[in-house]
Amino acid sequence: MIAGGILALWNDCEAGHEDAYEAWYQGEHLAERLAVPGFRRGRRMQSLVGGPGYFTYYETDSPGVLFSRGYRQLLDHPSPYTERIMRETFRNMSRTVCTVARRHGSIYGGYAVTVKLGDQDADGPVRLFADGLADRTDVARTEIWTAVEPPKDSISREEILRGGDDTIVTCLLVETLRDGPARDIADQAQERFSNASSAIGIYRLLCDIQSVG
Repeated sequence: MIAGGILALWNDCEAGHEDAYEAWYQGEHLAERLAVPGFRRGRRMQSLVGGPGYFTYYETDSPGVLFSRGYRQLLDHPSPYTERIMRETFRNMSRTVCTVARRHGSIYGGYAVTVKLGDQDADGPVRLFADGLADRTDVARTEIWTAVEPPKDSISREEILRGGDDTIVTCLLVETLRDGPARDIADQAQERFSNASSAIGIYRLLCDIQSVG
């Protein structure tokens, strides 16, 4: 199944809290999220170049899953463990519900380039750039994500605990098989989108989890 919704997240971790951060993700958070109906996959990555330090995304059946009652219940009623992590550990959070506007490739890579864009006019150039990567055998997949307008009452308890989240307009995701091509593509993107309010990061995969439902 091709997922139509994406929850795109970038964040830093408070220095000295890395062990607690990993224990929470591995022991509670990932399984909790993937148990929500409509969640299909979660992928966590850590920065090699650029920032923030961590990049996570979830694939869902549709963007509507990320505004569903079941998911909103989790956001508004976090466990004590999650409350502590959100308040003490998460820093510089960017969180956006997106739809997949374009996708090429059916496999996943061990490395990812993310090009976060805040310029509405960058859509055309991003598509051209992504199309130019389609025939590279060192590229596993490319996706273009565009932000979905959230409901007016979308600020959750978790976001309040984090102190508020930034958002994106568009993201280009390029997953590669090795780090060399990821660095090359990031350099190309830096040249192409230097005037488009872009932020570029290179990440390596930490873990991948799929729904068993």
